[in-house]
This record gives sequence, C-alpha cells and structure tokens, in this order.
Amino acid sequence: MRTARAGLRVSAGQRRRCFGLLVSAGDVWACVLDMNRWRRQRGLRPVTGYQELCRELSASGPGTFGELDTAGARSVLRRYSDAWFATAARRKGGDVAARFPRRKRRLMPVRYYHGTFTLDGLRLRLPVSRGRTPFWVRLDRPVPYPPE
Repeated sequence: MRTARAGLRVSAGQRRRCFGLLVSAGDVWACVLDMNRWRRQRGLRPVTGYQELCRELSASGPGTFGELDTAGARSVLRRYSDAWFATAARRKGGDVAARFPRRKRRLMPVRYYHGTFTLDGLRLRLPVSRGRTPFWVRLDRPVPYPPE
C-alpha cells in the first residue's frame, strides 16, 4: 500500500468545506461512542465490528453527517473498530490499564482509499455525499509516484 501526504492550496470556501468534512468525521466518531454508551446502559453488548458499524451507518440514512460520504464515514468506523479490538486484545493479554475508545473528538482525519478519489494532475476531487456540489482542491506539489 502506498500513501502520500501533500499540502492543499485552498480558497476560504474550500477551507470551510475541508474543515466541515473533518467535523463530520468527528460527528461519526461521537455518534458511535454515544450509541455504544446507550447500549451499555441498557445492558446490551456494544456494536464494535466493522460490518455491524457499517450496517448502523447505512440504517442512519444519507446526508446524516453533512457532506461526508459513505467512504469517508467508513474510514472512521474502521479506525474505531480497530481501536476497540486492539484494546480488547491488550486487556486479554493482561494489560489492565488499556482503555476502550471513550473520548469524543471535534476533528477526525478522514482517509480516502484508492478508487474513492480522483487525481487529475495537481487537482484532487474528494468524494462528498450525494446531492452536494463536487469538491475539487489543488495540491501544493505533484504526487511523488505515478498515480496508477
């Protein structure tokens, strides 16, 4: 798997939209925490598996998390599930100091995987939810390897 980090050259409106995506991802994280807290209070088991979390996301309906699309929300759900199971493994190994994810975050990074975004030279199109205007931003430098 290859990853690349590049800066963005954005206008004020694009900057607002970028931060809106980060805030929406934080809302997904907070929603999962609240849902599992409510389930724990009712004596039910928490929803921790990635597929279970994705089912809950699809049940919430489109547009629930602002401009954040399904692929972006699923990247947050993947990280929550990974964190939960890593903590469970540490606890099973005897680490009593290991804690499950409980902290809400205002901004949460979103990961876009191959095939979920479009790269055209220095222009990058980030996926947004259906019905929103396409979101194009400019990179500050070329990608260090061929996009293929």
